[in-house]
Formats: sequence, structure tokens, C-alpha cells
Amino acid sequence: MSDDLATTLQQLRDLLAKGVLDADAYAQTLDRLRSKYTPAAVNALLATDTLQVAPAGNTQVVSDEANVGVAISGDHYGHIFINGQISKPHTQLLAEYLQRLIDDCNELPLQYLREQRDVHDGLPISLDQVYTQLATTQDVDRERVAVADLTEAWLAEHTSMECLPAVLRTGLRVLEPPAARRDQDGAYRSRDLAGTRPKDLLRELQDGKITQVIFHGPQLVTEAIVAQPHLVLLGEPGSGKSTALRYVALTLARAGLDATVDRAAHLEGWAALGDAGHLLPIFVPILPFAKQLQNLRCLAGEKELWNYLAAQLESAGRYAGLAAAVHEAIDNGNALLMLDGLDEVAGDNSRQQVVQAVADFARTHKHCRIVVSCRVRSYVGEKNAAWQLRGWPTATLADWIPSQMVAFVGAWYRAAAAVTNMPAAKRDDRITKLRAAIRVREDLRRLGVRPLLLTIMALVHLNDPEAKLPEGRVALYSRCVDLLLKQWELARKDGSDYGSLMDYIGLPNTDTKALRPLLEQLAFDAHAARSATSPGILGRADLKEKIQDFLKQRGHSNPYEGAIRFLEYTDLRAGLLQANEVGDAYGFPHLTFQEYLAGRSLVSGLDVADRILKLRHDDRWRVPILLGVGDHVSEQKLEMPFFLLSQLIDMKDRPLAQRCYDLFLAAEITSDVGWVNLLAVKSSKDSFETLHGNLTRALAGLIEQRDLPAAERVRAGAILADLGDPRPGVCTLPPPMVKIAGGSFVIGITAEEHKREYGGDDWYKEAINTQPVTVAAFELARYPVTNAQYKLFMDNEGYNPDQPWWSAAARAWLARDDQATEGLESWQRRQYKDRPEFWDDPRFGIARPNHPVVGVSWYEATAFCAWLTEYLGDGYVYCLPSESEWEFAARGVERRMYAWGNAQPDAERANFEGIYNGTTAVGCFPAGATPGTGLLDMTGNVWEWTRSEYRACPYAPTDGREASGDVARKRFALRGASWLNRSLFLRAAYRYHNSPDNHNLNVGFRLARRPPV
Repeated sequence: MSDDLATTLQQLRDLLAKGVLDADAYAQTLDRLRSKYTPAAVNALLATDTLQVAPAGNTQVVSDEANVGVAISGDHYGHIFINGQISKPHTQLLAEYLQRLIDDCNELPLQYLREQRDVHDGLPISLDQVYTQLATTQDVDRERVAVADLTEAWLAEHTSMECLPAVLRTGLRVLEPPAARRDQDGAYRSRDLAGTRPKDLLRELQDGKITQVIFHGPQLVTEAIVAQPHLVLLGEPGSGKSTALRYVALTLARAGLDATVDRAAHLEGWAALGDAGHLLPIFVPILPFAKQLQNLRCLAGEKELWNYLAAQLESAGRYAGLAAAVHEAIDNGNALLMLDGLDEVAGDNSRQQVVQAVADFARTHKHCRIVVSCRVRSYVGEKNAAWQLRGWPTATLADWIPSQMVAFVGAWYRAAAAVTNMPAAKRDDRITKLRAAIRVREDLRRLGVRPLLLTIMALVHLNDPEAKLPEGRVALYSRCVDLLLKQWELARKDGSDYGSLMDYIGLPNTDTKALRPLLEQLAFDAHAARSATSPGILGRADLKEKIQDFLKQRGHSNPYEGAIRFLEYTDLRAGLLQANEVGDAYGFPHLTFQEYLAGRSLVSGLDVADRILKLRHDDRWRVPILLGVGDHVSEQKLEMPFFLLSQLIDMKDRPLAQRCYDLFLAAEITSDVGWVNLLAVKSSKDSFETLHGNLTRALAGLIEQRDLPAAERVRAGAILADLGDPRPGVCTLPPPMVKIAGGSFVIGITAEEHKREYGGDDWYKEAINTQPVTVAAFELARYPVTNAQYKLFMDNEGYNPDQPWWSAAARAWLARDDQATEGLESWQRRQYKDRPEFWDDPRFGIARPNHPVVGVSWYEATAFCAWLTEYLGDGYVYCLPSESEWEFAARGVERRMYAWGNAQPDAERANFEGIYNGTTAVGCFPAGATPGTGLLDMTGNVWEWTRSEYRACPYAPTDGREASGDVARKRFALRGASWLNRSLFLRAAYRYHNSPDNHNLNVGFRLARRPPV
């Protein structure tokens, strides 16, 4: 640490000597270093004469060009690359600015959280030491590869979950699908690589006679910034939004001062910008700007935002001329403006003003690149439409995957060990233990998907003598708060009058934990005060009064003097309360701690549930509510959580939208605290079990509620996938069956329809038909077969080939070694034959029990039908519907274009075109139900196997297409289209076909039944 500090001090002396830094800037930078390394360490080095002066021969003459030498690191004198002509004063100002930006952005929030033994015992870890790749939720194309050039080794290096996002390949797309499959739009759009063995994938591609593929993988956040000149960067709390922008600013600032810093090497995707990537970074928070706009009587615009930026750049009248230099870069398109924290702005009007100003600034400075960060909940959806930046694309930060967690833990401990003199063996042991804990503990993995939570986890782990972690995020936050409080127990050893906080304020022999009630109330007040005028900050006078009241309650002999000394102490020793630069306002070191402590305050005292209900619509209180309830549950104080949940679930006389909101909140709370914890106390177990049943039934009532938007119904279905879906026949057997009266109709399409709707292409002429077909009465399941229902088959020896429900052809398929059999197509080759192919995929498999089962062959579908006939023994024969039965049920005698009628498909009627990125719980689209019969999911969600061999029309049930012989050589009809297909394929007359051993992530089946012959 001393070597790094000495080098930095020498650099500052050089800059001061050359006139690049003025005296004020030099003094301010020294103050920041004293804060980071402690005053004693800095002053001790300044008092020596041993700092080496950089050789004069390395100094370059400052000219009028932008490429200017500045003494920055060691003996190297780098360059500021800002395109265009910049005068010498501008160059000096920008050099100072970039150095200040480096100092500010490289400070890691929470870096001081260490269980110190004395005041100098800090933990100065910098951002660049621990920054780990951040990815978005979007996949982007990567390599275009000839299959002949692919190797197992390359695939293994790029598909393992140990890969960081930049290397990970999550899927591939075949450039030219085989001609025989071109009519099933989307079937070869993408291949999910999760869980695929490299050897099997390579064989699939080779055997499928595929020549070229494009791999795709996660888009990195820096690639998202490069891809769009204007971008809204979204993320959940603690997902790394601010960290990503700070790291970009840090890297660009360093590259601006040092020509050897390769932007593209540190910022993935930056090379795509070429010379245009030599950008001046401007990183500013949005909150102070919103405060400035509070008294504006007209719409904010470019002028107001620029005035704010100029004031930030030339704060307190310093650095005169810097704003002009930055404005020149903005005008020339050589700047990247990063506006952090739109979600921190409270109030509709304030956000609208900010967004209006940003939009106007972007219109005025068309070539300036701009990124705005915001929490997801504060930006997406109709309720936030008024403050969305129209036409601006968004990128959402993805949760961390295990490889990112592993990388961060290693970087964290290496950095911590370097500043704590931890032996290498102990460091490596700690890395191993923390990685192992994350690997085996599901609760830690859930927390670790957020960088902030993993940082807190690492801090707590570092400070635990036995390298152990408490259970749950509430316990983690509590432990971290304790660490912060301990900072105020440490006596200074630099000879000053300051000792521990409690001694200094006149409460000797008192543990700092006694301050928790005060801090919780202060956090509550700060959180309640979040607005455009007071964004979570406590004024000094108000804070002094609250401290005085607290000390009075504690029996302090002079509360007034104690409060003054409290503030004096916190001015010097930042901990859980931190003063701003001026010292007239105070806040918490991170919103996470404010939310945790505010949540603790919220759930203390009487009438807690009523207070929560009054605040539940304010998104500011969402996290404090979760943390407060979680705190009660962690201490097994369950009376308040039970009453609150009962109100949210069972409250009467609410509008539908309010009821939906409350049920989702109840589900979120119970998911966050865990039902296992709610059911852990024997005395209240029965009550919570009743509550669980009430919640699931209420959510089930939302799924087929037409007056709710489809997205809300789909969300209710997803929640029930975790809680358990109580709808009869969804996760249980028998399935709900619908009687379909027989009748006569014309299957397929007319020649005129073929020409009008399908362009007259030859590939679909086989669907043209004019011959009526008579369908006898039968019954059809209301929903497709779900994963939960299929699991019952698996649990009852479903895949035992000796059981009678497997035909001879199906047994032969079960016995076939697909990996060793030559000539199979990729869609015929199975990894598993004791479960559906995508059974373990969290998007499609048993993790979603109320979703349609997918990845099943025709053999498996027919085996399930035969098993169900025997399993239920209810006098019916269960089977797949014939193609004519399926279409008759979907279209009726009136020959509807779609299952619901002739209106065009939309998101309210069906799951298609990847709207929901996979299957949805069955029954979520009541507007898409068949008239009169109420069949659901007949359109979209999954393709459905039929028992009919695929043949050209005219359709004749007696022509052998329903015969059961020689099935291995046949192709069977599929109907209904899927979540992946375009609207063209949703027409009820549309037909597709597959071999009986085919499996896909968008193919399932539905049951028909009739009395035995």
C-alpha cells in the first residue's frame, strides 16, 4: 500500500510542479488520499524527501493539439485523446478533471467495512481490483462458424457454466435450416445450449448436415452502451448499474491520460467505435439536478441540464474554464454523458422534468452519447410511461451467474489479502470456503445474483473468524450494520482528543449497538423524506434535534452538548451516518442500509400492518417492507406477518386491480421470507398453511380473469408455479375434459384461402381441401398436459419399457442408443430417455409444474395416454386427438380462422412470437378460448401432437392415416403453433408434422378421450 501511495504522491508533485494541477486541486486531492489511506500515512510520506522525481526527458511540450503529454503513472507520460482542437488551458483543465474522476470512481462503495482494530486499520479496495464483467439480459450474435471447423474442446471452453459472460455461448442459430423444415418458423431459430454436452452437440450438427451456425451469448453492459448512442440502463437494486457506469468512466478517464491504456481491452465491445471511442467521460448523479428543478415554473430543457453539468464541473467556483472545455467535447460528439439514478428522483413531476431535460439535451447535442441508469420497477410498465425516454432503447442488467460469483470472490479476497497482509494460504482457504458455501447453499446463490449482496456477503465472511455466513439477507445486513457500528467504538491513536463515539458523546461503558433504535428512526425519516427536494438526506439541524431527543431518553446529563459532539464525531469518522462535503446534511453510506434500517423501524411498535398497508403503493417502501417483515420472521415473531398477509390476501371490497396488486405483494413477501420459515413454528403452522391455501386459490382466480391484462395473468401463473397451482386438473389428474359435439365441416383451407393467406406457395398446397369430414362426438382436455401431470407418469414407472403402455415401436425407440446411432437428425437424438428432454431446464421443465410439458416425442405422448387409461381406470380410453378432431374443436362448424374467432392474434389471446420468452402456465389467455366450449391454449404456447399421420388433403379418416402400424416410418401431424412462432402459424387450419422420435422445446400434447369401443 505504501508503494502505491508514494507513487501517487510523486505524481501529484510532478503535476503541481508543471502547473497542470493548481494549489487548490493539489490540496483537494491530498484530502481525498488522507481519507483513503489515513492522514498519518499521507503526512508521513509528505515529510520525507525520498520521493523520486520523474526524469525531465519524459516531459513533452504542451501544444495546441489534443494529444498532450501529462505526467500520470510512474515514468510514463500519457495523452489526452479528445478529438478536435483543444487549447492549452483546456488541456490542463481536462487533465485535472480526469484525475479527479479517477479518484472518485475508483473508490469502492463500502470499502471501509472492516472490523477494525484501530482507526488506521482500513480496507482500501478499489473498483478496478474487483470489477467483474456485467452482462445484460439480451443475447447477441457472436461467432459465425463452419461446423467443419468446430471442435469439442472449443465447445467445452464456451458452454461451461464456469465461463464468464464474454466467453459463454448460450445458444446457436442455424444459418440455413434444412428445406424440409422451413415451414415451421422458429423451430431452428435458436438452439439452447444449457446442459448440452459438447460431444453430443457436435454430433447433432454434423449428422444434421448443417454447414454453418452462428453462436450467441450474453451481451455485456459495455457492448450495450456501444450499440446505442442513447440508452437507459436498467437493473434491480444492487445489480451494478452505478458500478458499471463508474467503471466505464474510470477506464475512459485513465485512457484519456495514458495512451498505453487500451480501451477495448478493458471495455468489451469498445473497439466497434474505432477512434470515436476516444470519449470524455462525464459521470454525474441525477438527484441534485432534480432538486434544482423543484422551483422551475416551466418545462425543463437542455439549458437547465447544461447549467447543472457546468455547476458540477466547476463546483464552488473552482476549475474555471472546465465547463467550456467539456462543452466543446459534447458539441464535437466526443463525450459520454452518464446520468446515474433516475429512480432516486421521487415524485411524478420531478421525474417528468428530469426526463424532459435529458430528452431535450439529446436532441440539441445529437452526437453526444448518453446513458441514464434506473431501477427496473421505476421505469418499465404503463404506470411509469410519463417519465420514460421515448424512443430510447433499454438494456437490463442480468443476474450474476455462478462464474461471475466465483470470479468476484477470488478478486475480492486477493485485493483484501493484499491490504491486510493475509498469508496466501489463508487467503486461498477463504476463497475456497466462500465459493463452496455459495455452491452448496441455495439461499446464498439467490443473494449472490446481485453484486451488492455478494459484496456484503464477502465483507461478513472476511470478518468472521471461522469464515462462516449467517442465514438470509436480513441476517447479512444486520451483521454488516454491526460492523459499521464497531467503527465508532475504535479509539484514535494519532494523539487527538477523539476516542470512541460513546465516550466522546458522554455515554461511557455503552455499546454502540444501543444506537440502533436511533439509526432505525433516522433511516425511516430519511427514507420518508426522499423527494425532489430531500432525496433521503437529513439536515444537520433536524438530525441534531433527533439525536438530542434520543440522548435525553437515554438519561444523558447534557443531551444538547452530546448531540453536538455526536455530529462532530461523525464529521470526522464516517460510519453508518456520513456528512456531505459541506457538512449541512447527512445520509447513509448506501441505500441498502437505509432501506434495511427503515424497514426495521417500520415494523416496530403497534399497528405495524396498518402502516405497511398505507405505504404499500409507494415503490420507495417496497424493499423496506420486505426487509422489515423478514426481520420479524427471522426472529420467529410471526403475529404481524400473519395479520399483514391475511389482510393482503383476504381483504374484502377491493377493485380487481387492487386485489391483484395485493396478492402479488403477498406472494413477493412470502417468497422473500420463505414459506419454510413461516411454517417452522409449530403453534402457527396450521394458520400459515391455511393462508397458503387462500393465497394460491386467490391467485388461481386471477389467471383466467379476462379483466386483467395478460401480463398480470401470466405473472400469477408463474407465481403459482412456485407456490403450487390449485386449479383442478392442472397439476393433478384427471384433467378437466370438455365435451365436443360431433358434426360435419370442411377441414383445411380452400384454394382461394391458400392464395390469399399463404401466397400460393407450393409448400402448403397439401392443405387445400373441399371435401367435408364428419367428426363423431368426443371429449378434449381443456389444457395441454402439464409438467406436474407428466411427473405422475414418471413416478409410476412411466419409463419402464416392460410396462404395457409402451408399444413395440416405442420400446425400440427407448432401447435405441441415439449417441451411437448414425444418420439421426439433431431433433431425433436424445440425451435422456427417462424424462422429457428439457425436464431439468428451469424455463421449460418441472421447475414450472403448471406449464405444458415439452420435449416429448410422439412415442412418449402416446405412452402417457395408455398409462393414464390404466392409471385412472374410469371407463374411458385416453388418446391423442386425431387431426380432424383437433381442428374441429378449434374451428367449429363455422371454420373460424383462429381458435377464438377471426380477430387477429395479440398478446391478450395467445402466447406467441416469444412474447414471454418461453411457455406460460396453462389457461392464462381466456380471451383466446374457443367459443362455447372454453378450450384454452389451442393457439400458441406449445405445438400439440395428434395421432394422425401427416398426409395431403383431401382428408379421409378411413384412408389409413389413423392406422397404428409401422409408426417409425411415419410423420405425425402437429397443430396449434407455439410460443416461438409468428402469427401466420397460429391459424387453426395450419398443419405441421414431425417424426415420432422428434422432440422440441415448443412441442407438447393434449388429451382426448372417449368411451371404450
